[in-house]
Formats: sequence, C-alpha cells, structure tokens
Amino acid sequence: MAPTSQFECNSCGAHLEFDPKTQNMKCQFCQSEKVVPVEAQPIVEHDFYSAPKATGWDKPVVSFQCDSCGATITADVKVAGKCTYCNSPYVKEKPPRADLIRPETLVPFRIDKNNVTKLFTSWLGKGWFTPSNLSKLSRLDLIKGVYTPFWTYDTQAHSTWTAESGYYYYETETYSTVVNGKRVTQTRQVRKVRWVPSHGQRQGFYNDVLVPASKGMNQELIYKIYPFELNALVPYKPEFLSGFLAEEYAVDLQQGWGTAQGIVNTSEREKCAKEVPGDTHRFLRVQTNYSGITYKHILLPVWIAAYEYKAKTYHFLVNGQTGEVQGFKPISWAKVAVFVGGVAAAVAGLALYFYYFG
Repeated sequence: MAPTSQFECNSCGAHLEFDPKTQNMKCQFCQSEKVVPVEAQPIVEHDFYSAPKATGWDKPVVSFQCDSCGATITADVKVAGKCTYCNSPYVKEKPPRADLIRPETLVPFRIDKNNVTKLFTSWLGKGWFTPSNLSKLSRLDLIKGVYTPFWTYDTQAHSTWTAESGYYYYETETYSTVVNGKRVTQTRQVRKVRWVPSHGQRQGFYNDVLVPASKGMNQELIYKIYPFELNALVPYKPEFLSGFLAEEYAVDLQQGWGTAQGIVNTSEREKCAKEVPGDTHRFLRVQTNYSGITYKHILLPVWIAAYEYKAKTYHFLVNGQTGEVQGFKPISWAKVAVFVGGVAAAVAGLALYFYYFG
C-alpha cells in the first residue's frame, strides 16, 4: 500500500514534486509552488569507526527490489513497471531498511526532464560511426530521475617508498661497417644506466574521494558522467526526493572504503614515482598507511533512460547536475566499411606513389 503523501498542495490538494528548474516544490496540476527551506548548516564528516547516528529515510517510502540485478529502489509513492536499471519485470515490494545509514547531504537535480530529452537528442546525433537515421528511428523510453548513492571519504595518507634510481650516462663504442665496399671503423654514443637504491616518504590529504554505492547503475557509464560539483551539497531533506526515485546503497561503508583505498593507492604510487630521483627508476614499492578517515553518505542526481533502435534497447545516463550525457549507441557497420575502405585506398595510393616516384 502506498504511503500518504506528506507534500500536499495547499491550493488543490494534489501531490507536490521537486522541480529542478525552480528548485521549489511544484504542483503538476495547478502549478502552485512551495519553497524548499534549506538551512545553512555545515556539512558533517563522520568518523569511519563510529556507528552512524541517523538511519532510515526519515519519511514514508515504498521499496522495490529487482530479482534480476538486485538493485533496490525507493519512492514516496507506489510505482509500477520494470526495473529502473535492467528493465526486468521481476520486481517485488520489500520493507524499507531500518538500518540504512541515512544520507545527510545531497546535490539536488538541476536538469529537468525536458532538458534531458533535448540533451539526449543532441548526443544521439554525434559520432562518426553512428547510423545516420538514428535520431529519426530511435524511440526514447521512460526517463527516470534517480538519486544515486555514493560514499565520500577523507583521509590522511602516509606513504613510504623504495626504488632503484637510474642515472643516464654515455659511453663511446667502436664498431666496424662496410661503406662503398670498404670496411671502416666508426664510433657511436651509447646510453647506459647506473642504478642506485633510493627511498623516501610523503604525506597527502585526500578530500571527498568519491565511490559509487549503486548496484544497478552501469559502472562503466557512471564514471563517465563525472565530475559532480560537491560544493553544491545541501542538507538532506525529503522534499528533494519528492517525484524522484532513490536507490538504497548496495556497496556498504566498508566495501566503499576498500574502493577508495584503491583510488588513493594509485594516486600515491603516481606521486611517489615523481619523487624518485634520477632520470628513470625501477622496482618501485609503495606502502601507504591511513589516519583520520571520515566519510559521508550522499545522494547525487542521475537521469537514467533507455532508447530502442531496430528492436534493440540501449541505455544512457545524464548527470542531473551538469547535463553530461554518456551511453551506448549502435554502430553503422556500413560506415565502418566505408572508412576502412577509404583508409586502405589511401595506403595503397601512397604505396604506388612511392613505388613510382619515391
């Protein structure tokens, strides 16, 4: 049973929804608006090793879990249909999680549904190997705005490294060769490397290492719609979610930290590599320890949609804050064949030119 709406229009009694264009609550029937009060309060970072204080969604929600991809979506009213992510019809209602770490901050949607359609149409027409008739024959299916779960982590990184530093030096070598039928002796400079052990340490602070906590979102695409402008985070309020879906995190706090560590480790290795003296280096080993780890659970706005082309479904994502579009497109193999044929013809032409005139 769907919960009673807590966002009722004072004019007509209909359900109010958050409007990305005005950043207010808006009635879809009488167009009345209501301001969303946003308190000026600091964004809180939580100690990684302390138990969360706030749990649950802080509002009545209905949760649906997909048996196919496992994603769990919540909404403030009952929604019917297929899975938002994989289009599977095997979706069942489930009780909302009471132990869910409540998102305390979010970035509100800035791009509305009409603009998403325009961005999609523009994006669809780009690409060398995209079918020419794609924008005319493709059919855009449902577009859904989803507040997608992310973790952010702050940490102090302390790294020690060891390596072998390589210093270039040159030696003159003598060699013999045949020139005009005669053997002659010549010299050349040969570069060599002198290897010496080296070591060092560094410290770095990492702020807001962003880790997706979604299970249903296509991981290849989610990184492509980065960046999100996290300076626009505001305190979580149920009003922002009205009219939109929200996904429960499937990657928990500890799993997210494991991903964040991988991101920081890669960054630390790159930075340590730049600190190794010499002209080159080898056998670099980096050991990184962490302290002062804090986290935030945040929701970021993503439009998710699918379009159909020649009986096949393709998905795309739109960053609900910046409008960045990423997705999958069909390939025109006829265009690929023409391109490959053109390259082959150009290569053959150059070969003939050099054969006769080179």
